[in-house]
Amino acid sequence: MFRKTALRLVLLYTVVFAGILLLFSAVVYAFTDHRVRADEIATMSAAAANLRACRDEQILPGDHDDGEAPPLHRGHAPDPGSDGDRLLAEVDETREQHLVYVLLAGARVVSQTPAGSLTASEASTVARDGLGARPRGVSVAGVPYLGMKVELPRPVRIGDAPADAAIILYNRAQDVAFLRELLTILSVSAGLFAVASAGAGFMLASRALRPIRRSFEEQRRFVANASHELRTPLAVMRLQIDRMFRHPRETILDMSEVVASLDRETSRLQRLVNDLLALAKADEGEAVLRLRSVDLAALARETALRFAPLAEEKGVELRVLANDAPAVADPDRILELLSILVDNAVAFTPAGGWVEIDAHASGSAAVLAVRDTGRGIPPEHLPRVFDRFYQADPSRTTRGAGLGLSIAKWIAEAHGGQIRIFSPGSHGTGTEVEVRLPKSRSAEPGRGRFARLLAICYKKNSS
Repeated sequence: MFRKTALRLVLLYTVVFAGILLLFSAVVYAFTDHRVRADEIATMSAAAANLRACRDEQILPGDHDDGEAPPLHRGHAPDPGSDGDRLLAEVDETREQHLVYVLLAGARVVSQTPAGSLTASEASTVARDGLGARPRGVSVAGVPYLGMKVELPRPVRIGDAPADAAIILYNRAQDVAFLRELLTILSVSAGLFAVASAGAGFMLASRALRPIRRSFEEQRRFVANASHELRTPLAVMRLQIDRMFRHPRETILDMSEVVASLDRETSRLQRLVNDLLALAKADEGEAVLRLRSVDLAALARETALRFAPLAEEKGVELRVLANDAPAVADPDRILELLSILVDNAVAFTPAGGWVEIDAHASGSAAVLAVRDTGRGIPPEHLPRVFDRFYQADPSRTTRGAGLGLSIAKWIAEAHGGQIRIFSPGSHGTGTEVEVRLPKSRSAEPGRGRFARLLAICYKKNSS
């Protein structure tokens, strides 16, 4: 599923990025083409203005009184005559500007400059092309030109023929070649960048889907574990109910063992459902904290009184080190957190061991710590002990469903605190869980809502 999603995202990234590149390339090419065409027209307009002002007769070969017009053939230039230096300089400038002048007497070609730019037939074809006062594209022997016709303000004598008009041609060969090269570069670049974007898109898609895949796997594992935990007590209850139906004449006293089993499984199922409901409310931000000033030392002593009978039954010594530890917290939630930690500590501490509840102030925080001399937690399991349904015992024969530490974690973080676990503890054996809570009210809304903290907690648990 995620592979197909990644491929769709890569395709989407590539299409979007390629579309942006193509649009960018089209804009660059259109802008460049417009600027090149504008420069060409500006050059031709300046040349036409010079002709109309009679400032270009010096570059028109044959404008002399020797009675002989210059020949119209390609590859040979006329002799410059007395104004040769100036003529050659103007011709070189004209060549740099890619301009060709064709002088007309009526519809007949009488001269051109630079000499030999066009053959006689090409010049005649241009003269008959019907060019106007505005530049337009023409093709001469396969070479692209811009051409326009300019009426001279006074005739210019070329040999024995007075020229009354001139055709200005702008050779666009280099500009067209430049635009083609630009188009090729843009096309190749767009293709290369599209391929690169596909690779980058694959990396980005994989990276973007990583937390989603992890969250999905966590959710699937959560559902599987919840189903397993719910199925076990239900299966036991179903088995005991079937047993009662097989012996309909027996009294409740006769079925006391079955009834006791049903009671145990019902209680277990109720605890599991309550835990799941608490976590669901936390995830949705619907759980409420009723914050007020409390003394964690008093809560530690109250928890010790609750678990004293259980500890005595197991032969575990229950200690309390309670100093003044003021904090702003929900006492019911803190009691729930301490109950989870002490219950785990007593459950996993063998007879003859001890469990210690410590409450004290430390700087700007109030600290709760539960230490035991139990069997501890293997190092490889420590990073995951706060995951939902996670149990270090793979046989799953231990009591509980593995939700207690998850609930303890979000209670601590909902108060703006943090919870840490060490194994072995500071006393060199067993396990130690430390909870640090702020002494003063946090910047969270005073109404007790902690949706944002719970959302952060959920993200951390899911990642």
